Amino acid sequence: MIQVQFFATFREVFESKSLQMEVGTGSTVKDLLNLVCNTRERRERVFDNGKLKSHVVVMKNGRHIQHLNGLATELSDGDTISVFPPIAGG
Repeated sequence: MIQVQFFATFREVFESKSLQMEVGTGSTVKDLLNLVCNTRERRERVFDNGKLKSHVVVMKNGRHIQHLNGLATELSDGDTISVFPPIAGG
């Protein structure tokens, strides 16, 4: 099982703070995000033409997927994926 955590406004979009998802062997972060982005609104908030929007932050076990293998990062049982929307401050 993979735990998917949502932060800030994504909690409203995904109607949850976290989900438990089961994925097959060899599944990637992109596969998982495709499963959880099961409505048009969710897809549009996370993806742009099939690519992760540049301002969306996705982390696997506390490491930014950008420093791993991006959306092709493979998942293992027990992983935690965290999804953050754009955050601005001033």
